[in-house]
Amino acid sequence: MILFISELIINLGYYFMEEQAENLTPLELKIMRALQENGRLSNAELAKLVGISTSSCWNHTQRLFKIGAILDVRARINPNTVQRGTVVLVGVVLDRSTPDSFQAFEQASGDLENVLECYLVAGEVDYFLKIRVKDLAAFNRFHSEKIIALPGVRQVRTFFVLNEVKTDGMLAF
Repeated sequence: MILFISELIINLGYYFMEEQAENLTPLELKIMRALQENGRLSNAELAKLVGISTSSCWNHTQRLFKIGAILDVRARINPNTVQRGTVVLVGVVLDRSTPDSFQAFEQASGDLENVLECYLVAGEVDYFLKIRVKDLAAFNRFHSEKIIALPGVRQVRTFFVLNEVKTDGMLAF
């Protein structure tokens, strides 16, 4: 069986228990590094690269998925080809800092397809949203129809990305 992986999102501490992270073998870390660098490796190519049999490689890779060390598999799409070339970072200040207001905001923002990422942060704003839209006019519509309608939004600070300097960062481990 050939395993093709388009892109791996690898996480060593956020979504799985520390004890599982501590149980990762040097071989599994090697597998994760190889797949993070080239997610299109077939299982046979990966096995050869890390120096094990294909069946052993398959078993290790499946374990990494099962414990949450490898989160998912995806293809990176050129946003310009799907008319989403404009990136906007939006800082959001909520009117209250309560667990209920945070939960309501997170649920509602997670349902918006143009919101690619949402971070709860410490500082002058409560959340940062990473948004992709076609252009400024599309963002203006999205802002007036969706962002300010999110639960608890008191203030919005908008930052238009002029140049995407680094968008393919890999975890160092």
